[in-house]
Amino acid sequence: MNNNNNDFLWRLYLVSFVMLFFGLGIGYKLFHLQFVDGDKYRKIAQEKSLKSFVINPVRGNIFSEDGSLLATSTTKFDVFFDSKTVSSKIFESEVKSLSVELSEIAGDDSEKWLEYLLKARKDNNRYLPIIKNIEKDKVDKIKQLSILKYGSIRGGLIIEDKIKREYPLGKVAERTIGYERIDKNGNYWGVGLEHAYGSFLRGKNGKMTKRKISNGQWKVIESNLNKDPIDGLDIKTTLNTYMQDIVHDYLLEQTEKFEADHSSAVLMDVKTGKIRAISNFGRTEKGKYYEKLNYAVGESIEPGSTFKLMTMIAALEDQVIDTLQMIDTEKGEIDFYGYKVRDSKKGGYGQINAMDIFRHSSNTGIVKIITEAYKKQSEKFVDRLFNMGLNNSLNIEIKGEPMPKIPHPSDPDWSGLSLPWMSYGYGISLTPLQILSFYNAVANNGIMVKPTFFESAEKLGSAQKNNFKRQILNPSICSAKTLSIVKKMLYDVVHHENGTAKNIRSDIINIAGKTGTAQVGYVENELDYISSFVGYFPAENPKYSCIIVINKPNKNKGYYGSDVAAPVFKRIAEKISSRYPIIENYIYSEIIKNVELTQIEDNKRTNKTNS
Repeated sequence: MNNNNNDFLWRLYLVSFVMLFFGLGIGYKLFHLQFVDGDKYRKIAQEKSLKSFVINPVRGNIFSEDGSLLATSTTKFDVFFDSKTVSSKIFESEVKSLSVELSEIAGDDSEKWLEYLLKARKDNNRYLPIIKNIEKDKVDKIKQLSILKYGSIRGGLIIEDKIKREYPLGKVAERTIGYERIDKNGNYWGVGLEHAYGSFLRGKNGKMTKRKISNGQWKVIESNLNKDPIDGLDIKTTLNTYMQDIVHDYLLEQTEKFEADHSSAVLMDVKTGKIRAISNFGRTEKGKYYEKLNYAVGESIEPGSTFKLMTMIAALEDQVIDTLQMIDTEKGEIDFYGYKVRDSKKGGYGQINAMDIFRHSSNTGIVKIITEAYKKQSEKFVDRLFNMGLNNSLNIEIKGEPMPKIPHPSDPDWSGLSLPWMSYGYGISLTPLQILSFYNAVANNGIMVKPTFFESAEKLGSAQKNNFKRQILNPSICSAKTLSIVKKMLYDVVHHENGTAKNIRSDIINIAGKTGTAQVGYVENELDYISSFVGYFPAENPKYSCIIVINKPNKNKGYYGSDVAAPVFKRIAEKISSRYPIIENYIYSEIIKNVELTQIEDNKRTNKTNS
């Protein structure tokens, strides 16, 4: 008996000891968790239940120079319902009323709403979607509804806002206005003005603290960790909506009429380089047109005959040609190593001077001038082009501008064809905007200014403001004498009886410019063409310069620059001049007459010296 009692007591002591040991261990662990590792685990728990979310700032607006809205950020709201936080008394007494009210605001049957809300209550749903993507005025109405009127704590109302970018002009200048995105690494990318001026428009992010609730969802809470975002600055661009509409409509109409592959147009203020309008159209597989790419900024083309202005300036500056010197156009055809240079007129123009070579846009004439003058000094001709700045990028704000390509005798692919071909615009690559910038310099008395889309950046009520500053790329592309001559040439292209663009002579405004018809590629063994016209108006006191480029028009409908591109220029010039009076009150013919007399006198002096 005593042995049994001893065994029992021994076992009792052993169990008690083990329990005491575990009890002490648990007590130690609790003590350690509470006072040693407590802060660590409390932090982990908080991190799992609390999280800081980024609040995106309101992106700045983009305006035209006349104050029209081109891009804006609007705030939309999503409404959710936390069914668990509402007391039984409030829920049971007002849930039917809320169902009826929601059916009136958000649609659908009130019975369906009631069933929806009751199920959420049963499931303890703390993040029930009510209505999404609504305006603030609708949010204000929802705040007055049954149950929800008690707010977030007693009424379970959850309101989240989001920012949406909108473009009031729709498809007009869509590619130029552009967009901006951010990748997973936080790097910004995009196109157009949205990306070019992103540093102004973006603003700075804020922070919002949320607590994790049921079903892995998060609910906003008040916290001193929250930080308001700083909204972006508004951008005022140089674009003018009236002019933009004109350029857009007229270019689109002509592009559709000639069933072109794509087209572009730019209108620029002569003195400042401010872009007043820009449009680009590309054709879809269904034959419709939209702003597919920004061809004016990003597409290099062979300029064709529009490059004859640059060629003629080089020859005049180097004094290798006299404007009245007669040139034999060789019956409209010259051979170089088996390759032909031809004039558009079969049989050529006979013996004509440099002025008529430009008026007729004679390929053989311009090639003869350059090859005879520079055949032993090709570097001199190309260096003259470089001196004008034609080999330099415009470095505009919008991304995607390619570098100009101007062949040089030091290039490995330079050949005997390079000099004659480039003299009338082949083997050269320039964007429409680069071509326009040079013509704009002629209109601007030789000063080449950087094209810009930027007027200012500011925030209403803020002292922070950045204003436009004109940038000069080349203070003088050539001498004043050469300028006066080529201005006369550009005027004659439209107003002389031999001018290639005499068909766009206007009774409303004097236009000066140059046609271009460049051959490109082959389609089914037939050449395609780029039709262009570039110039300025009014000729007597240039206010605006403009380029029209229509790529690969239907050849059965027309392809010459005078027929396809030039009429668009005329319509734009006339429409703008009727809205904005820009012609000064003096007779331009007197200026032209003085230029002609100067040329005749210079020619007489030259002939006398030679004799």
